[in-house]
Amino acid sequence: AKSKMTADFKDQILSSKAKLNQPVKDFLGPNGVFSKAIANFKVRKGQLLMAENWQDTIQNGEVLVCEAGTGTGKTFAYLIPAIVSGKCTLISTASKALQDQLVKKDLPALFELLNLQPNFMALKGFNNYLCLSKYHDLCDKFVTSHALKFDESNLDKDASFDDTLTDEQKLDAGAQVVNNKVVDEKTIAKLQLLVDRTEFEIAKDLPNIDFAEVNSKFPSNVVELVTCTTDRCRKKKCKYYDECYPFKARQKAIESKVVVINHSLFFSSAQIDNNFDMNSPCILLPKYKNLIIDEAHELPSVGREHLSLTVGSSDIKRLTYDIEFIKKHFKTLPIKPFEEAVKALKGSYMEVFSYLKKVEGNGENKRNFLYYKYEDYSEDNNDPYFEYQKVNLEFRQVIAKLYKKLRATAKFFRDHAFDDDEFFDKIAAFIDAKANNITNLMNVDDKDNELFYGKYVGTVTVSRTSFSFSLTPLGIEEFMGMYFRNCNECRVSVLLTSATLSVDHKFAKYLTDVGLTKDTKAFEVEGSFNYPKQALLYTDENFPFFSDDNRIEKIVDNLKEVIDSVVGGVFFLTTSISSMQKAFICLSKYFTGKRKIYCQNRNLSNVQMLEKFKQDGKAILIGTSSFWAGVDVQGSALSLVIIDKLPFESPSEPMFRARCKFYDAKHKKSSFAAIAVPEAVIELRQGAGRLIRHESDFGALVICDPRIVNRNYGKIFMRSLPNMKPCATKQELIELLQNHQ
Repeated sequence: AKSKMTADFKDQILSSKAKLNQPVKDFLGPNGVFSKAIANFKVRKGQLLMAENWQDTIQNGEVLVCEAGTGTGKTFAYLIPAIVSGKCTLISTASKALQDQLVKKDLPALFELLNLQPNFMALKGFNNYLCLSKYHDLCDKFVTSHALKFDESNLDKDASFDDTLTDEQKLDAGAQVVNNKVVDEKTIAKLQLLVDRTEFEIAKDLPNIDFAEVNSKFPSNVVELVTCTTDRCRKKKCKYYDECYPFKARQKAIESKVVVINHSLFFSSAQIDNNFDMNSPCILLPKYKNLIIDEAHELPSVGREHLSLTVGSSDIKRLTYDIEFIKKHFKTLPIKPFEEAVKALKGSYMEVFSYLKKVEGNGENKRNFLYYKYEDYSEDNNDPYFEYQKVNLEFRQVIAKLYKKLRATAKFFRDHAFDDDEFFDKIAAFIDAKANNITNLMNVDDKDNELFYGKYVGTVTVSRTSFSFSLTPLGIEEFMGMYFRNCNECRVSVLLTSATLSVDHKFAKYLTDVGLTKDTKAFEVEGSFNYPKQALLYTDENFPFFSDDNRIEKIVDNLKEVIDSVVGGVFFLTTSISSMQKAFICLSKYFTGKRKIYCQNRNLSNVQMLEKFKQDGKAILIGTSSFWAGVDVQGSALSLVIIDKLPFESPSEPMFRARCKFYDAKHKKSSFAAIAVPEAVIELRQGAGRLIRHESDFGALVICDPRIVNRNYGKIFMRSLPNMKPCATKQELIELLQNHQ
């Protein structure tokens, strides 16, 4: 799509409209339309193989799993068969970057190439779109006061780190910070421009309208001022209902041929819409017959998070917003009883928070819920079905108080729903759901609880400002398994694709994780990159072991010559925040004044930092999980990727620990081999995938963990990586890097 079109291409496509179910080789093959019409078009065997298999899958109404290596051109490989099938297609991605790429580049280009009328859009969550009611209120306040002048310095100030504050003040800190907004003339003008442009696009019925999506265009403090959640939307009672952008976006999605969403919205829609019943109404999405899940390696983790049930201090923040909403929209109601009801409920949350802080010694931690429920709970007990006996009465008491107060508060809102039954019932339902979550958490280890026992794990997270309880499924295979069976029965074709799905070129774990049967068709297609010529790989058994407290210092000292030998930029990827911070100190010691050094979680956002890194061309970027995936830096701006250690999940992380325990108990096999190693392999492959992003790229990958060399499982990691040229010594690595420059 990036190749330049030949001079006569426009005339050619105008006389060559794509036909229904036209073979993909007519477009992507050696003698295809693209090969003839696009200058420098390169036929990719992997791309064509993937496209042909996906086209067959669409025609048969089946499920296909395809690992497409970096450089395959997989978006065209899956878009062309889907578009020419004539069927409604849903595409789900894990990252906003890919979602934007699809709707801003790939889909517009393809509809033009295929000479078809554009009919696609991206749909995002309700509160991503500008709310006209809140926008006009904001403008009115701005005009009235000339400007809303708040103290911008407070935006990044975390009052909770002031040890003089009470627990209640700490719990309130988040809500207090939220109220310190900055709205100036420039922001108002930008919002007005967005509204004007959106109205123009709607009036002209232009393709790919974003319906005043603000989340990607404005800072979070502004977004909160001009967006609305579904719970606080007044729907037909709002005077702007007929013009409402979130509802217009949903309606447009229902009418579109191709809709792009993210994985979280996919799980939401799967619980709201019934795509398999043609008589059920469309709420979020059209009745799609093709489903493409890109970045499909993220599906299990996103699914576990999305299907979790929670209770926590953020509940009070949400109810505080509800009180403000009632003040504004229900002026005939006496507000004080509602404020007192929420204040009383907040007191119960505070008791829980104070108890948790006392147990943790005012520190931060994440634990299994049973640690608090039972006095005799042992984190070293590897039997997840063990029956603990000594109930922690103090914890039970504060939880019981919270439960009773939640039920009473829900009843209060229902009893006082005089002006708007629907709105107040939603608040009551939200509060009742939190009470139900507490019941399920307290009974998660009850053998008679068939819905949750052995299937869900309770966790507690305590920070200096907040707490949260979560009841999280061990996996998504049950949920997705049923979904895929429905797809099969209704002939909804499914493609799950990513650059990293297999482990040691096997798909068994992934198929199990997403609820697919072992006989599901799954295959790999190679990317177009020549890794033996484009990439170097350096490992060394003499790198410090991961338990070495001075590991990062030794790694940086060892590799400073390698970094010096590279003209281009460097990624230093770590597996923890503490390692990242140490790396910043060590790299700054050696390279300040020589190279710009950017470190995650400092002065710049991730997006800003990455952009400056690309522009500089020889900087060092230090990052953790956010930079292991979904980051695309082409050319010499990224010539060296250093990974501090194999990305195993911490064995102390309660959710991961529980998953491993249940696996060991159920299968009588090692969860290390079945869960820990495969998931670390996928993560490593993602990090390694940052290096080569174009056919002309060249660079080196350094993995600073001796286990990849001196442990048997290290061979699995090595076999799963691209076929890079290995360097036996550091000196060989330096010489090869210098010779290429």
